[in-house]
Amino acid sequence: MTTEMKFKNALRELMKSMSIDEISVTVLCKKCGCHRQTFYYHYQDIYDLIADILLNEKVPGFEEAKNVEDSLSVFLEYLKANFIFYQATYISSAHDLPDEFIFGKLRTKFLNMFSRDRKKLELKRINDCRDASRRFARIVSDEFGDCFKEANMTPDKFKKRMSKFDERAIAILLPTIIGMSKEETK
Repeated sequence: MTTEMKFKNALRELMKSMSIDEISVTVLCKKCGCHRQTFYYHYQDIYDLIADILLNEKVPGFEEAKNVEDSLSVFLEYLKANFIFYQATYISSAHDLPDEFIFGKLRTKFLNMFSRDRKKLELKRINDCRDASRRFARIVSDEFGDCFKEANMTPDKFKKRMSKFDERAIAILLPTIIGMSKEETK
């Protein structure tokens, strides 16, 4: 296991019992059995470590998902499985890092799908696909973030609430956003 993986795993483990703001480099290094100098060789601070985790994070099955419904379902399962990490990060001063991760992943996935299905969706320009994917991803990622910020949220409550939201978003918001992008082209 690489030194970076030791730090990443130790941080995730510590986040189960401590807030990010309570986790110091000293505590993290003690958990890993590494020196502070080793940590600072790889990272500037705890937030740099979190950014590295998110930058290299893979969502199992996400790339293979063929439509919006499957994509959101896979992403929701991933977030539920990593609930403690995301909730702890969202309620810390590092909240912008998971927000950008979720938004970025969703926007890219939706852009690829909307571009692929552009004719079927009746989107004339690639910019229409960009606008629709950005808008839909922002709404969905904001809803994920709001759930993580609720103090009494549990992984099961999170999945139940977001599953309902995702269903409504696909049925109501997505057609509206696609329609808006079509209208803007006229």
